[in-house]
Amino acid sequence: MKFKELINKSNFLKEKFKNLDDYFKEIEIDGITNNSKSIKKNFIFFAFNGNKTNGNLYIEEAKKNGAIIIISEEEINKDVIKLPKKDFSLIYSHLCSSFYSKKPKNIIAVTGTNGKTSVTDFCRQLWNFYGFKSASIGTLGIRETSQNNYHKIRSNLTTLDSSELNKQLSKLYDKQISYVALEASSHGIIQNRLGGINFNGAVFTNLSHDHLDYHKNMTHYFNAKKKLFTKHLKDGACISINLDDQHGMKLYNDIKNKNFKFVNFGFNERSELKLIKIKKIEKFWELEISYKNNLYKTDIGLVGHFQIYNALAAASICLGLGMEEGSIFKSLSYLQTIPGRMQLVNHPLCKATIVVDYAHTPDALENAILAIKKMNVSGKIYTLFGCGGERDIEKRPKMGEVAFKNSDYTIITDDNPRTEDPSLIRKSIINNNPKAIEIPGRDIAIKKAISFLKDDDVLIIAGKGHEQTQTIGIETLPFDDISVVKNTLDSFNP
Repeated sequence: MKFKELINKSNFLKEKFKNLDDYFKEIEIDGITNNSKSIKKNFIFFAFNGNKTNGNLYIEEAKKNGAIIIISEEEINKDVIKLPKKDFSLIYSHLCSSFYSKKPKNIIAVTGTNGKTSVTDFCRQLWNFYGFKSASIGTLGIRETSQNNYHKIRSNLTTLDSSELNKQLSKLYDKQISYVALEASSHGIIQNRLGGINFNGAVFTNLSHDHLDYHKNMTHYFNAKKKLFTKHLKDGACISINLDDQHGMKLYNDIKNKNFKFVNFGFNERSELKLIKIKKIEKFWELEISYKNNLYKTDIGLVGHFQIYNALAAASICLGLGMEEGSIFKSLSYLQTIPGRMQLVNHPLCKATIVVDYAHTPDALENAILAIKKMNVSGKIYTLFGCGGERDIEKRPKMGEVAFKNSDYTIITDDNPRTEDPSLIRKSIINNNPKAIEIPGRDIAIKKAISFLKDDDVLIIAGKGHEQTQTIGIETLPFDDISVVKNTLDSFNP
């Protein structure tokens, strides 16, 4: 494809490149990336000058690997196209979207502090029950239709880089997949990774303390999430918002006059999908739900009160996309939890309950502990967690307070300390709380915690969930909470 053909696919791109030299317009393009190591012959290389890496330092490497066009925010030389910094990332994402132009018919985005991974996967499950070929994209990777496992993309981003994201969407189109749910992180939204993709649906789960090292305050964090609904949706798109969340209500009030189809959810009277009643029956939640003046009863067999909201979020967006309500509500009973989300680790030699969860914010940790309490456990509740280094430091003592308040015993250990001193991270979580049990080394802490357990006790291992690595210093090593638990229990003598 010639560069001019790529540009002409988008009015936005035509405007941004209207003064481009004809020489560049006639060049054949075979790919686009901002990673010099991924460059192949006839690729465009975008030299981003980011917080950690200056792409301009890799221009020569990109040329050597086959880059035929170099685009930069800086004035380099006549062979490099210079674009204004304020539009740079958006132009990149629109070019990627134009190059990988084939996309599934229905693409929805899920944003919020907690629940994104569960909601996207629940959407995939509901679509699969309905008979649609579907996929979810996010923290765990890509999972298609009825696959049991996720295909991990070589990225640690919740929302993929624009080139990789559009490439994967194009591949899903080629597999005749027509429904896709993807996680839209605040970083991904604010960094314009979603540019050029016109979503026909979006979900807002909730907003609580997280990522303030990046966004600085909750107002900026909220506005980053809100941008998904004001910049990336088709006219007439379906919107599902948790109206029981104060930020969800604010979002709804801000956008309610736009041309969207709203199927909001919650106990709130203004919800289209209204929760009437929740009742816990053994391992199930029995729900009464009102939709379009009809009352429905269903049940959800998932651990955690918050999973009700995740399930309803998925149901709401499916209803908004035109699926039949009776079928959707019936399918809620068959939803399966996903790896690292309130995942029970069972073992014949352990009569205690061990749960692994990804909770890494104060709100998510509190929800996880309260979910266990609602199981009416007769033993003690142990909560084990740490906090990541080089990340939001303000949430550390808050997470400590939540755990100390709601658990019988709290074990503070390490998460991904990165280049921070792990002992200082632990100290900031403990914040002089005398109830804390501090155990350095996550594997040692898990083994020690298991040794404390009596038959009816519960151990919540929080923070890493599905993750299978741990970053200490500049080294990333294999590490999996679930494997450590299983190996520890296997070592017990019957």
